[in-house]
Amino acid sequence: MAEAITLQLPERLYQRLLSTAEATQQSLEAVVLRALTVGSPPDWTDVPEEYQSSLAALDRLADAALWKIA
Repeated sequence: MAEAITLQLPERLYQRLLSTAEATQQSLEAVVLRALTVGSPPDWTDVPEEYQSSLAALDRLADAALWKIA
């Protein structure tokens, strides 16, 4: 089931999305959905079960802690 939302976008971002839609001959909605999908956090169910708890723990760490691990 799809949900509808209303967003207030900065004009510059809106124009970039609109330009991309026109250049790729896609709807603005398709371009926005693709951008959100690519930029969204991963879905833990896409990860093998044995790694899910480890990734979930990493997701809760602060940036400084993640840099130390890296």
